[in-house]
This record gives sequence, C-alpha cells and structure tokens, in this order.
Amino acid sequence: MDSCHLLESLRLFPKQCDQVIWEMAQQPIPSDFPLVSNIVVSGMGGSALGGRVVANLERQVLKVPIITSTEYHLPNFVNDKSLVVISSYSGNTEETIHSLAEARARDAKIFVITTGGTLAEIASKNQLPCYLIDPKYNLSGQPRMGLGYAVFALISLLARCQLINPISHLGDIPEYLTQKQSQTAQFQQLARILKDKIPVLVSSEHLKGAIHCFKNQLNENAKNFVAAFDIPELNHHLMEGLTFPESNSQNLHFVFFNSDNYHPEVKKRYSITMDVVSRQKISHTSIDLSGPNRIFEVMETIQMGGFVSYYLSQENGVDPGPIPWVDYFKDEIRKMV
Repeated sequence: MDSCHLLESLRLFPKQCDQVIWEMAQQPIPSDFPLVSNIVVSGMGGSALGGRVVANLERQVLKVPIITSTEYHLPNFVNDKSLVVISSYSGNTEETIHSLAEARARDAKIFVITTGGTLAEIASKNQLPCYLIDPKYNLSGQPRMGLGYAVFALISLLARCQLINPISHLGDIPEYLTQKQSQTAQFQQLARILKDKIPVLVSSEHLKGAIHCFKNQLNENAKNFVAAFDIPELNHHLMEGLTFPESNSQNLHFVFFNSDNYHPEVKKRYSITMDVVSRQKISHTSIDLSGPNRIFEVMETIQMGGFVSYYLSQENGVDPGPIPWVDYFKDEIRKMV
C-alpha cells in the first residue's frame, strides 16, 4: 500500500544529496553573503527541517547565529546584515511567501530554495539568488520526501559562504547512506516494536534536528503520534512525569539515539536514563550511531526515520502517501479567507 511511491523516493535519498552537492558547487553566491551577522531560515514543515538540522549540527562551529522561522513574520532583528533563506519545496507556501516580502522590505540578503511556483517567479522577476531544485530523485512528488534537497542545499550554501566550518568528506555521504540502506531488517524490526505504541524519541546535541525530522516522518507517513525529548534537558523534568497515567507502561516506547560524538557527560546520562525508564516498567530500544563524523550520523538518522515511518505505515495498515487531515485543514482555511 504505497500509492505515491514513497518507498522509491526513500531509496533515492542518497541521490538527492549527491545531486545537491554537485549543483550547489556551481551555484553563484553573492560576494556579500559571507559578511552577514545572522541567518534566518524561513520555511514550513519539511522545508524548515534543513534549518533545524543545521542549527543543531553546527551549533558549536557556526560563525553567526541561525534560527528557523515557521511563522508569517520574520524576527524583529532581521535587517540588511541578515541572510534570510527562503525555503519552500513547492514554492507556494503562504507563510514563506509572506516572509520573503518582509525580507525584501528590510533589505536583507536573500537566498531562495524551491522547485518552482510563486517563489521561483518572484526570484526570477527580482533577480534574487535561487537554487531551483530539479526533484528528479523524488518520484513521490511529496515535499517531505525531498529532505535530501532541503537539508543539503542549506548545508552547501552555508559552507560556500564560509559561515560554517568546512565539513570533511561531505561527498562521501551519499555512498555511506546507500550502504546503510542494507539495514532493512533493523528498520522493519523497529517498526514492529512501535506498532500500537507512542514512540518517545530521545537524542542530544547534533542529532536533535534529525530527530525532529524522524518525528515528522512518523507523523505524516505512519499517521502516528510521537514525542521527542533531548538529554540532558529531559533529566530535569520528564523522569518524574512518567508515573501517570498508569497506562504509560503499556502505551509508551522510548527510542534512545546514542552517539560517540556526544559530550562525555551527556553520554553518561543515557544508561542512567534508560534505567529510570525501565524501573517505571516502560520499554525502550537503544540505537547506536557510529558515523565518521556528526553530519554522517545526522543524515543516517534522517534516512532511518524515513524507512521506519514507511514500515510502520504498513504495520498500521495505512497508505503513507496521502495526508487527508492536512488537506482537509488547507481546504477549510481557504474557506475562511
């Protein structure tokens, strides 16, 4: 049951990344972009995930602050020293078009990432820098299945602008992801474990943005409710919140994402946190990531989320492609205009 061919797009995820690496290397970048004081990524849903990923991936090596804006209005601090990345897969996202107008009014530096639509038209008409995605490796046509484009376009842009430190072995990531797709049995096993459960995803540091992607994919593809928390923050409140309702022990399943790249003090907390969860009779799974560096682990986690969400949709007996409630909401909101 896969009317939109999501599984095919998942398998092509490494090729999306590879395509962006080569195309962004040829993309003209204005000479004043490296001089900006802050970065705002404006996007909704899957189009905002690149900003979330980069903000957490590079928070220790970013040379200027970066935030993700998922609203109609840009933050008040945006000015002519800001770089505003306008990201919309379709190019027709209402909130993002609104943000582009504000960015232009404030004389911000602007870079557009889209496949077309209204944003591409505005960029062309006003000669705004734009990476026009050719989504040839997203056969589903679903924006959420084009995460390779959204994430890698932003990483490549900021690297070209020298706003993040150079990322070693970036070109090796597509092959690494292709190799990791052989773990089908692991993806299917986790999906079976999560059936009829509320997944609680736990991560830290560079993986927090990737886990946001994982959560969104479980929501949209598997139609499953999911919660996500991060260590050490959850150690200050969540552990006391597991006692009630008493059905937590039957309904929740924690998934811990471990990494050797975490701060040593953070790594210590994982085993103790898992013990606390077990003592409250709540089941958990531990996933160990061991990529060559942080970005490899980030991209591996995003890819894993896609496959697990697909297999969980099959366990749940639903077609992962259609998003009927989102479509219903959009129809209703249009009636109110």
